[in-house]
Amino acid sequence: MILKKEHIFQLEQLIAEANNITLITHSNPDADTIGSALAFQNILLQLGKYVVVVCPNGIPEFIQWMPNVDKIKVHDIEGKSVQDAVMNADLVFAMDFNAPHRTANIEKSMQETNAKKVLIDHHLFPDESYFDLMFSAPEKSSTCELLFDILRNSLFKKFINKDIATYIFVGLMTDTGSFAYSCNEPETFEAAAELIRYGVNVKETHDRIFNNNSIDRLRVLGYSISDKLRVFPEYHSAYISLSAEELGRYGNSDGLTEGIVNYALSIKGICFAALLTEKGDKIKMSFRSKGTYNVNAFSRANFEGGGHHNAAGGKSFLSLEETEKKLENLISKIEIQC
Repeated sequence: MILKKEHIFQLEQLIAEANNITLITHSNPDADTIGSALAFQNILLQLGKYVVVVCPNGIPEFIQWMPNVDKIKVHDIEGKSVQDAVMNADLVFAMDFNAPHRTANIEKSMQETNAKKVLIDHHLFPDESYFDLMFSAPEKSSTCELLFDILRNSLFKKFINKDIATYIFVGLMTDTGSFAYSCNEPETFEAAAELIRYGVNVKETHDRIFNNNSIDRLRVLGYSISDKLRVFPEYHSAYISLSAEELGRYGNSDGLTEGIVNYALSIKGICFAALLTEKGDKIKMSFRSKGTYNVNAFSRANFEGGGHHNAAGGKSFLSLEETEKKLENLISKIEIQC
């Protein structure tokens, strides 16, 4: 994506004219949506704006160490306060999601607010009719990398500090699996190098994200691999499914199953993997693939989801058993080659 000067100028003008700004993350937040929101909040606070970050539901434990995470308003805990922050804003930002429905319980307020709406995101198929200004770059490794590009090419560059660089680095690092995928462009590594020059401590940051597991998370990982892994070598596919009762044994905290789907994908000869987790009245689904198979298209066609070529999410309102059967039937029919 080549940033257009007129879009940067329009962004600067919208921010200059706004007093109350709300940054919104997607539901089931990850480090990219949280990191980009907190980084941009830091910039806007330095500009003297009133800025709130709001999130639909709980923030995973592995990113709760980041400064000011505790100040994010979570709808599941402060519903009215979150709704007021969206409804009373002059300007709202969609950070790392492409349409209002990705915000679950915040969607209604997003649809009703009179605020100007700006998209900063790297997912495919943005809702162009909803946003007043869009920075959409599916080719970018992460929304954090995209945000860094915007900041470096705007009047806001002078406000970048170590905290902002760390927020952005966390999103970039996690959305690439520690630079293992979605990072074939040299610009991604050039961005990482520049962030380090701002003072990011790579080892400390990596340890806080990847080497800070709870005992419950390790136990649910072990149980998932030993008891719940289904492998279909003839179809180059595998999946793990976890019921609400099974998750409850391990506390069912936010982020408990983060990254588990990647273990199924790591099996030799497996190029398509899924994780099914029972959450209330629906089944949350995560899809991963290697190579050419497009899980974004698969999820959009079959499970009301979407995402990226090799990483996507979806949902099912069938029972867990029925969802498993549907998935297995689909796996038997699609052609996946490693």
